[in-house]
Amino acid sequence: MRPDVRTAAVRPAFGLSVAELRGRGGKKWHTYDDDVLPAWIADMDFRPADAVREAVLDIARAGDFTYRPDAMLRLAAATLADRMRAKFGWEIDPDRVTVLADLVQGLTATVLAYSAPGDGVGVLTPIYPPFVNVLRSTGRRLVAVPMTDTPGGFTVDLDALERALRPDDVTVLLLCNPHNPTGRVLTRAELSAIDGLAARHGVVVVSDEIHAELVYAPRRHIVTATVSPTAATRTVTLQSATKAFNLGSLRCGFVHFGSEDLHRQFDRVIPDRLLGRVSGVSIAATVAAWLEGDDWLGQVLRQLAANRDRVTQWVAAQDGRVHAHAPEATYFSWLRLHESSREPAADVLLRNGRVALHPGQQFAPECSSWVRLNFATTPEILDDILARVSTALSTHQVSISGGNS
Repeated sequence: MRPDVRTAAVRPAFGLSVAELRGRGGKKWHTYDDDVLPAWIADMDFRPADAVREAVLDIARAGDFTYRPDAMLRLAAATLADRMRAKFGWEIDPDRVTVLADLVQGLTATVLAYSAPGDGVGVLTPIYPPFVNVLRSTGRRLVAVPMTDTPGGFTVDLDALERALRPDDVTVLLLCNPHNPTGRVLTRAELSAIDGLAARHGVVVVSDEIHAELVYAPRRHIVTATVSPTAATRTVTLQSATKAFNLGSLRCGFVHFGSEDLHRQFDRVIPDRLLGRVSGVSIAATVAAWLEGDDWLGQVLRQLAANRDRVTQWVAAQDGRVHAHAPEATYFSWLRLHESSREPAADVLLRNGRVALHPGQQFAPECSSWVRLNFATTPEILDDILARVSTALSTHQVSISGGNS
């Protein structure tokens, strides 16, 4: 069954065909068999911005792969400061910025810097799997605070969060805002309440805001550190251009420290050389994206918004078999599949539909009936993905009815 959509499946100029995607080297298209359509890992099926491509080619054409001066790191930090001011009205000091390879590295380093082995770390769940993996690998204890699925979308259970942060050995709260996988954009009121709880219990807030530029109107991203003077001084913010500009393998991330005390503690615990050095190619790509990539990003956001609407229309046509809220940000739909088997939903879709979505149980153990759909692709590929999910659900229902599930 084809999804019920009102617009024709027209490939955008920056879109790639299935043949082109399979001919490239990305993990997304080379993890499963060729008859499987992938919609799992967070890559977009789009060509990069011309400015980014030219910045990388300029270095390659010059054959200049030499060591880069420290001034390039300062340029990257200054460009971050300019971008945050322009996009979010957030004034930051580039001297309080550390440049590193990626934000999972940043999560690991900040957890090590602001907590001790055995400490509890608060996390709103379901959550991007590396959050939990970081805690496991560093010997910290996950303090999960499940978000509440309401008719209007997922919300933060502030009473549960207050209880979670109350013990003295809970020292850090990891936020993901905009939230992955639910697509929620936390409001100023929610962030202010979270800030108040963190301040009351002496908890450092580490806020991963990598999806900040992938927000759909009328929602607006609010930087956690801007909600109060208290938040400004006790928040560590993680940021990167890699998600919005599809630069997953050009690793370049940023950690901003809200106070000198936080900065000094990080530097005291984390050896500088442990972070390595970001490549000059990655910095050049990031700077080009932020300085010259806005036209491309605007086109991509329009396509993502149309794709989001396409998924929403498809969900509405599924006669209750699929539950989802339209995401306020990101290019993910967090879908609950109402089928009668205890088998993980992602396994059903892979077997019966030959379509690979991200398994929900990787985001929270209780979410095996959920999947995360990456809709950052062309309309025609998205239509095929949704049709395969529909087919898989229909096939599975027939199988259950026949007693063969």
